[in-house]
Amino acid sequence: MSIDARETARDTRLASPEAPVRPSPVTPKAPAAGKRGLILAVVAVAQLVCVLDSTIANVMLPQLRADLGLSTSGLQWVMNIYILLFGGLMLLGGRLTDVFPRRTMLVTGIGLFTLGSLAAATADTGGMLLAGRGIQGIGAAVLSPAALSILVTTYPEPGERAKALGIWGTVMGVGASLGTLLGGAITDINWRWAFLINLPIGLLLIAAAYAYVPKIARTGSRPPADVLGGTTGTLGLLALVFGIVTAGEDGWTDPIATGALAAAAVLLTVFVRVESKAKAPLLPLGLLRRRSVATGTIAQLITAGLMLPSFFMLPQYMQLGLGYSPMEVGLAYIPTCLAMLVVSGAVPVLIAKFGPRVPYVIGTAMLAVMLVLMLGAETTSSYWALLLPVTALLGVGLVLCVMTAPVVGTADASDADAGTTSAVLNASSEIGGALALAITATVVGSRLTELTAQGVGTAQAFTEALQRGFLVMFLWVAANVVIGLFGFAGRPATEATPKS
Repeated sequence: MSIDARETARDTRLASPEAPVRPSPVTPKAPAAGKRGLILAVVAVAQLVCVLDSTIANVMLPQLRADLGLSTSGLQWVMNIYILLFGGLMLLGGRLTDVFPRRTMLVTGIGLFTLGSLAAATADTGGMLLAGRGIQGIGAAVLSPAALSILVTTYPEPGERAKALGIWGTVMGVGASLGTLLGGAITDINWRWAFLINLPIGLLLIAAAYAYVPKIARTGSRPPADVLGGTTGTLGLLALVFGIVTAGEDGWTDPIATGALAAAAVLLTVFVRVESKAKAPLLPLGLLRRRSVATGTIAQLITAGLMLPSFFMLPQYMQLGLGYSPMEVGLAYIPTCLAMLVVSGAVPVLIAKFGPRVPYVIGTAMLAVMLVLMLGAETTSSYWALLLPVTALLGVGLVLCVMTAPVVGTADASDADAGTTSAVLNASSEIGGALALAITATVVGSRLTELTAQGVGTAQAFTEALQRGFLVMFLWVAANVVIGLFGFAGRPATEATPKS
């Protein structure tokens, strides 16, 4: 079957009641190679800033407590409110990306994110800081699916798209580690600069977007708004992420957490029923029946469940268990960044030659070894004997998994549904990371309370509690092995890259 025939067949499937036709862009001549490279640079840097700010606050929490008087709960919400709005609004952001011009949505997201960064940087109270972080999260929820959908539609050829998505995956992993690295370096000067640095970057990105990203006009009539679907889906995701992060703070039996999770279950059930009957659904349910989307979504969810807790617990071990300064914590993550950059170039080659299963399973195995090493962590452990191999394994393992999952997840994305597909994949990362962080934080907090009651010293108590948290993460390793071996099974190298 020819490429055009496959596209026609796929568009016919999308035109079913479960996935009606949306306004499609005017199909322009494919950008030249140099222009595509500039577009990739713009969207990759935009995504880098989003991911970086997911972890940059990890090492500045003691300074925020001193400067703004934030309580322990308030400190947790410096991270949580960003994750809550980023993950909860992602699906809505993806739908808007499929309805309105993608460049418009990209610029809007960058603008909101930059505005939120300014508010956070100039905050003189905890409430103002949280408001700024919330605006950042809303901007990221608009920016991220727009950026990924622009990348997917800019590279229609399978091999080139796989390479571009490889760079995208590397950016996500490097951004998470770079957040800790920059956060540590900047916090030693002034934590406000961690947010102020986003202002010139945001302005440059907006200028670059107008200069290099084409504005493709939509043709045809717009679909119905799907207000009920948008309301129930967005509120359901917000309730889900809110319940998860609240459970991480106050335990899974907390009435607010359980109430939010129950509300999420009801809202998302209603959402599914609404979408199954909607003429223009916010989320075409047929999209989730695609093997590529389902597999990529689960893979991103599980991988994020390994990444975010690692970047949350390792800095705490370094600071509270080993007595590192914020600057030393940042420097300790250099092997993670270097490992990701060195290995990233080989991942598309591995995917093209062996399919996605091989690099994904190898990456999972390296993450498992990293967890084994952390189970032996002590307050007297040296950097060279423990943290160097741990951070290097973390970088290599994550880049192998993070680069592979979106290649699979977007393999069958068309121009009409690239935004929604991107949003589903990105939302799964935020929800998976929040869920894993909530579970590991609960386990660590419970163990820390036990050890403190027994009179164990602070450094030793934190080290032993964090060991328990790393032990729990083997559940995610096991799930990753299953999805790698069976979810990616039967997908040879020629099917591992997106179809044009």
